[in-house]
Amino acid sequence: MKKWPWIMLSLVVILLVFMMNYFVDKSQQQPNMIRSASLTSSTSPDKKNIIEVKKMYRQSTDYFDYETKQEIDSIRMYYGKHGSMLSRYKELKGIHPSIIHDADVQWKDDQHVIIHLINTNQQKKKKVDKRFSYHLDEM
Repeated sequence: MKKWPWIMLSLVVILLVFMMNYFVDKSQQQPNMIRSASLTSSTSPDKKNIIEVKKMYRQSTDYFDYETKQEIDSIRMYYGKHGSMLSRYKELKGIHPSIIHDADVQWKDDQHVIIHLINTNQQKKKKVDKRFSYHLDEM
């Protein structure tokens, strides 16, 4: 009697069981939960507008060791009228969010804001990594 077809069939069945377990477990996973950490907030000179720069984190699960990990996902600028819930945001793109440690905000006028994202290197020297300029009335 030939053993190889049975051995191959057994390996295929075991592989299918592992694959089904992986995909069923993945389908039951809850969506990524996002948390944030505020880098800075600033109010416009006329006290009508406010922005807040936040570092956003994404939560994921490693299925091989079932550890929950939090990774830095992006940096966002939330904006709106002073005193309101800041729900509108602009994603600050073109940067590596993990190297940004601080933000500085300057207002040109009540609608024009300039954001400097700051990286601190190993010698504790601060360096402006990226500069963004936005007109809030145009967003």
